[in-house]
Amino acid sequence: MRRCSETLEAEMTPAEQQLLQNLIRKENFSGPHLEIGTAAGGTLCKMMKCFEEQTRPKFVIVDRMTYFPDQLSIVKENLATNGLSEKGVDFRTTTSAEAFALAEKQDDHFDFMLVDASHKILAVMADLRWMRLLNVGGIACFHDYADKFPGVKLSIDRFLSRYKNYEKIGLADTLLAIRKTAPCETREVSPLDRAYSVMMYLPLEVRRKINKSKKQKAA
Repeated sequence: MRRCSETLEAEMTPAEQQLLQNLIRKENFSGPHLEIGTAAGGTLCKMMKCFEEQTRPKFVIVDRMTYFPDQLSIVKENLATNGLSEKGVDFRTTTSAEAFALAEKQDDHFDFMLVDASHKILAVMADLRWMRLLNVGGIACFHDYADKFPGVKLSIDRFLSRYKNYEKIGLADTLLAIRKTAPCETREVSPLDRAYSVMMYLPLEVRRKINKSKKQKAA
């Protein structure tokens, strides 16, 4: 059982939470906010509480809700404990890939995104497709952007090197914030990007298992 399922806390450091909240309060976006991967909803509550109830935008949550038992019920309990209504939250309890396909079909767009889901390179690269639905001027934050999580860091570094209409605007511990400065000339995340993630998947998995084995032996 994940610790957050009992404490209902955000799985971020104080510095990361501060950066996230500062950005949300400063920008005060009125368009929908998206969170991919919500755990127990601790960070969701902190983001929603950056707004007064009458001016709070819609929050869309994409999560399979299989991270731990009764995850969705725990998230809703967390909202209620924080005095937040679940009516302002659109829970999309499916995979990120399925949710993205639906969102694209519906022509959904977002002012703010927080991505904190699977750290494997195939999943991260697929999640980066959501940037197609980020409004110009909007902000996306990525948790666990660090060498410790190569699937996250390699994917985002490649993305930023290929799509020049995005710029880094903040980094606190492992939370990276980027802004979309202009429309993209091509669709974000190309077949070449996906091929790169497929090529890197096996080497990264082998490295992960070797490191895990070393830690177990040292314990």
